[in-house]
Amino acid sequence: MRMEREGRQYDNDKLGRLIIQTLALLGGLAGLLIATLQLLASLVGLSSSHIPSGWSAMGLAAGTVLLLLGLGGMTGAILYTRNRNKAWTLLLFCGLLGFPVGYIAWIAPIGVGFLGWIMWIPPGVLLTGAGLLAWITPERLRSLLGQGNRTADPGPLDQALFVGSILAGIGLLTVILIVGGFLFYGAEEFLKGDTGRDQDDFSSANIAASMGRWDKAVESYDDVLSRNQSNLPAWNNKAYALEKQGKYNEAVKAYDEALRLDPNDAAAWYNKGVALKAIGRTTEANASFSKAKELGYSGGTQHNPLRF
Repeated sequence: MRMEREGRQYDNDKLGRLIIQTLALLGGLAGLLIATLQLLASLVGLSSSHIPSGWSAMGLAAGTVLLLLGLGGMTGAILYTRNRNKAWTLLLFCGLLGFPVGYIAWIAPIGVGFLGWIMWIPPGVLLTGAGLLAWITPERLRSLLGQGNRTADPGPLDQALFVGSILAGIGLLTVILIVGGFLFYGAEEFLKGDTGRDQDDFSSANIAASMGRWDKAVESYDDVLSRNQSNLPAWNNKAYALEKQGKYNEAVKAYDEALRLDPNDAAAWYNKGVALKAIGRTTEANASFSKAKELGYSGGTQHNPLRF
C-alpha cells in the first residue's frame, strides 16, 4: 500500500519535476549564452586600445564564472531526479551568485554595475525559480493549492492552477530581483560620494574620447562640473574635447573657466591660444601664447590634458 501511494505521488508530480528540470535547463542555457557574450566582449577588449587591459581581464574572469554557473544550473537539472537537496542548493547558488558577478564585471569599465545585474536576470530568474520550487517541492505547492490530499491524477484545471502559480511566482521573482538591483545600485551610489562619481565620469569620458566620441566625453565632464564647478581637470578636458569637435568659441569659454581657477596653468594658456587662432582672433591668440611662454610652457604644440 505504501509503495502504491508513493507511486501515485510520483506520477502526480511528473509535471512538477518536468517544470523544475525545464526551468533549470533553460536557465543553464541562458547562462551559457550570457557567459559567451561576456567572454567575447572581453576578448575584443583585450585587442582594443580603447579599453584598459585590467578591465578586460576582469571581464574574462567574470565570464568564466558565469560559464561555470550556467553549467552548474544544467547539472542541477540532471541531479534533481537523484538528490533533491543537492539539486535545489546548486540551483539557488548558481542562480543568485550570477547577480553580484555580473554587477562587478560591469562596474569597472562603465561604472554602471546595474547593467551587469540586469544581464543575468533571464538565467538568474530561471535557475533561482527552479531552485525555490525544488526546495518547496511540487508536493507542498500542490498542498498549498488544495491539491495535496488527492489520490487521483490532478485534472486539467488543477494542472492549470499549478502551472499558473509557478508562472506567477517567476514573475514575482523577476520583479523582486530587478527591484533588488535598483536598491543595490542606489546604495552603492549613495555610499560612493562625489569623488567616486567623478572618477566614474572621468573614466567614461576617457574611454569615449579614445574612441573619438568627443560629444560623449563632454557630457561626462559636464556631469562632473554639475557637482563641482571648481574641478580644474574637468574644465581643461572639456575645453579640449570641444576643440576636437570644432566648437572653438565654447572651448575658449571653458579654458577661461580653467584659468579663472588657476591663472598660472601654462598649458591651458597655450591651448586657449590654439582655439583663439582657429577662429581668427589672432591678437588674443598671440597674447595667450606669450602668457604660456612667460609661465614656462615650451611644448610648441597643443597640450593634451586627457589622461588615458
